[in-house]
Amino acid sequence: MKKFEKELVNYIDGTERMSGFDSYDSAEGDMSYFDGDDMSYFDGDEASNASGTAHALSDPYVISYQNTNTSANHTVVIFGYNDNFGANNFGNSTDVVITNLQTGTIAGYGRMIAQSQNKPFKIGKWRFQSSTPAQLQVTLQVTHVDANGKQYITPLNLSIMRDAYQQQSDLLDVTKTVTVDGNTYINFLLYAGATVTISMFPVAVLSGKARLNGGHNLNTARAPRLSGKNVAPVIIQTTQDVKGITKG
Repeated sequence: MKKFEKELVNYIDGTERMSGFDSYDSAEGDMSYFDGDDMSYFDGDEASNASGTAHALSDPYVISYQNTNTSANHTVVIFGYNDNFGANNFGNSTDVVITNLQTGTIAGYGRMIAQSQNKPFKIGKWRFQSSTPAQLQVTLQVTHVDANGKQYITPLNLSIMRDAYQQQSDLLDVTKTVTVDGNTYINFLLYAGATVTISMFPVAVLSGKARLNGGHNLNTARAPRLSGKNVAPVIIQTTQDVKGITKG
């Protein structure tokens, strides 16, 4: 192979290795998921994911919280099967209307938190949407409790999560790993008259039924790329000769 051909091959190899870093949405968490728009299915209980690898695209849980009281704020709660499933309005004020937008009913929300008790899952990406600006600046309190009395709380401050290049004022995309089971619940302040829609993309689901069907207990998926899908590619112009670019 001629000298310039070898240099060109080395340049291409180096570029391909570097491009692999672009698919990481965040270094936070265990990096068990990637952004992408292909493979729009999540195996779940069908046991078709024989390898157990994260090559499916996550299907979200989408929940709407509406505070019908226009003069009073309310602290609301998501999940918490062991504490809230049997409570009135799942532990929330009667002023708060909860809707599972995937099913169009509050019953769908009840099914979701009931499912978290026997099919724990890990959320990898979130989308918050609200026409009330202050609603996208609240701090969520993620609480994990145990029957022995131990608990720990992790704050998720939405006010510092907005991308400096994000244009939509009513949307906020957050990459944050949160594992949800029957002992997990999330509290946040819902402002008077406000409505917030929360989309949660699971990147891992623990399912005993999948194992019975010949698959794996743990089924994984990739969270979709929500922001920057229409961003133009970056083009680097240079007068440098290819042979001057060395292999990294």
